[in-house]
Amino acid sequence: MEYEPKHGRRRGELISIDQILDRSSRNGFFHFLANRSKLTEIWKSVVGPKVAANAMINSFELSRLEVYVRGPAYLERYRYFLKEWIKRINIEYGDEIVTEIVLKIGQPKPDPAD
Repeated sequence: MEYEPKHGRRRGELISIDQILDRSSRNGFFHFLANRSKLTEIWKSVVGPKVAANAMINSFELSRLEVYVRGPAYLERYRYFLKEWIKRINIEYGDEIVTEIVLKIGQPKPDPAD
């Protein structure tokens, strides 16, 4: 029996750029870009205003959310909440988009798109 993936293609069969873009717009990178502000708002509601003032999203890539905190004390304190935050973000977003949160000391880089 020949391997048949879930998406209906056979091994070695080419996929068109239209199919790639369609899939991405439904649940990939382009979907995330379109909903970036939604993730920021979810972050603020999940962690609360006090934490959000000291822990800001810096980047999101491949299900990994990078968050900058203001100092070592915040880094130490917030690391205990990571599993709960991941769970609540995914529930609020309605999809499992975050599998890891990485805390780093620093300030988020300004986004050229803003």
